Amino acid sequence: MDRTTVLGWLREHPDLVHGDPEAVVVRCEWAVRRHAREDAWLAAKRYVAARQHQWEASHGAHASEAFVAREVCKQLADELAHHEPAPHPGDEEHLAGGGVKAALEHEGWTFMIPWIMALAKEEEHRTWSEIVGHTKRRAQELIQSHHLSNDTRFDQTKCYSDVAARIAGILADDYTEHAFPHRAGPAERVSPDPSHA
Repeated sequence: MDRTTVLGWLREHPDLVHGDPEAVVVRCEWAVRRHAREDAWLAAKRYVAARQHQWEASHGAHASEAFVAREVCKQLADELAHHEPAPHPGDEEHLAGGGVKAALEHEGWTFMIPWIMALAKEEEHRTWSEIVGHTKRRAQELIQSHHLSNDTRFDQTKCYSDVAARIAGILADDYTEHAFPHRAGPAERVSPDPSHA
């Protein structure tokens, strides 16, 4: 089932839609993509935050900060690649939003659920691939922006686990920013909220 099929069905059943079917479908698609994307970034944040706590509780040899950043980003990217989340039955109202559900009679809402879930799965998968790639590339940016040292002399290095926990914490914060880009200033917004159109 695709957007055209859903829209066509709703147009054929105007008694099941409160308002313009196209507006309902557009709002639903926008909401599902936005929420699926947020959910993926937040799932990555939870995973990386858990790994941060593991590193905080461990001890290890000393290493250069830059070395740890490169290794941790690669390791986390590899781990995340094997922990891709997926939407679950029952998530559809969260994904589409209560406003979309309220715009439909029960039969119309039930008809849209498979499309909502397929759309969410597609968006989460696309976002998860973006997260993995972002995590792999992030090390060099962190080394530069946080002035991480390449020094390998023992007296100039820090405990591996301490640096790893710090890197994981930075990544977790980074993922939060990616989950909610709409909280950025007006010039940085990616797309307008259809509810304000």
